[in-house]
Amino acid sequence: MAKAAEDLERVEGKIANYLEKNPEFFDRHPQLLENLKINHKVYGSVSLVERQILNLRQRTENLQGRLNEMMDNAHVNSELLVKCSELAVNLIQVSTKQEVVDTLSKKIHDYFNIDDCQLWLCQNNDNLENVKVSDIDTLRKLTDQQFIQDDPVCGRVTESIGQLFDSETTLESYALIPLGEGAEVGIIALGSHNVELFTADMGTLFLRFIGDVAEACLTQ
Repeated sequence: MAKAAEDLERVEGKIANYLEKNPEFFDRHPQLLENLKINHKVYGSVSLVERQILNLRQRTENLQGRLNEMMDNAHVNSELLVKCSELAVNLIQVSTKQEVVDTLSKKIHDYFNIDDCQLWLCQNNDNLENVKVSDIDTLRKLTDQQFIQDDPVCGRVTESIGQLFDSETTLESYALIPLGEGAEVGIIALGSHNVELFTADMGTLFLRFIGDVAEACLTQ
């Protein structure tokens, strides 16, 4: 019995090897395609041609799904770019640092539907209102971040991160935007009730753009 199984496996291997090396075989013997039946998990027994059509249809549906996803992402990114550009223009147009602070907070709420936005500065020599002040070491300890790459970080709100916000309700996700090299100027802390708004694996290009513009306006 075992020898018969081995012989069958050997023969099938030779057939598979021959067909792989001679893909035009069925072009010369089209009548074989009509008789071949292949088991399909959904449609039961189908011919080879029908199986190929089903596979092609599935691939087409998968490609269409990926295309739709890409189009959706492009649309979202386009909207984000417009909002970030408008925010930058608003920040550049104001004449005082206090107006920068007020405009930053208001526009971030308006444009991005953020539930809590806090501006933390390491120094407040201009006595700005509506900002929080803390030394860089404390901020790094609270956030558990050194901001070595100067990139924004996102994720789930922890008890420590929650101390950066004033929200009376529970925030689920956050984004921290460093201002200056290693956050030496401060950070912008964004909090949301939506757990999926800020995730650890999301892109941060637009967040960094906001941080660069805000830092330039606050340190000019």
